[in-house]
Amino acid sequence: MASSSIVYRVYAPPTSAGGSARFQAQLRTWLPVLACMMVFAVESTSYLGADRTDAPLRRVAEALFGYDIGVHWNLIHLLIRKSGHFAGYGMFSLLCFRGFWRTFRSAASQMLRQLRAHGLAILATFLVAGADEFHQSFVPNRFGSLSDVLLDTYGAVALCFVLFLAMQAAERRRRAREQAVRSPEPASVEAVSLG
Repeated sequence: MASSSIVYRVYAPPTSAGGSARFQAQLRTWLPVLACMMVFAVESTSYLGADRTDAPLRRVAEALFGYDIGVHWNLIHLLIRKSGHFAGYGMFSLLCFRGFWRTFRSAASQMLRQLRAHGLAILATFLVAGADEFHQSFVPNRFGSLSDVLLDTYGAVALCFVLFLAMQAAERRRRAREQAVRSPEPASVEAVSLG
């Protein structure tokens, strides 16, 4: 009868534990994306508008670089906020890429999987940035800006492009290593003894 328990384990119908494990894996994959979206939602409140971040950021900049920075402070404050948009949404696109990359494991080819994950990550970034700016148009001391949506999307495109190039370089190195293992170099003429 011991063999029947082995047969049962091999041919047993899938249980909900397998579905639960898949759900937990998907949750771990997409949880960073949701957390990042929550950060964007908090940043879109009236408490973090340009009028509220101006004084604290200026004090930090003056402490680090001296009071002479105050002459150009409006430009510096704008650059800080816009680079935050670019970098923040660029990182968000990489988290989305990770989620789509793990979701599309059964793609026909690695290149198709990569292009699909990058494209959807950039699209998701555009949609979330647009929703964020739309939400800000209803906040009293904020306003929605199409230029911010485009800047956020440019951040996504830039970081996804860098990741794409890095993945292509890693793939070329992997193929070169495999090629070197499959066909080792022939022995040099000097190493062969005629003796």
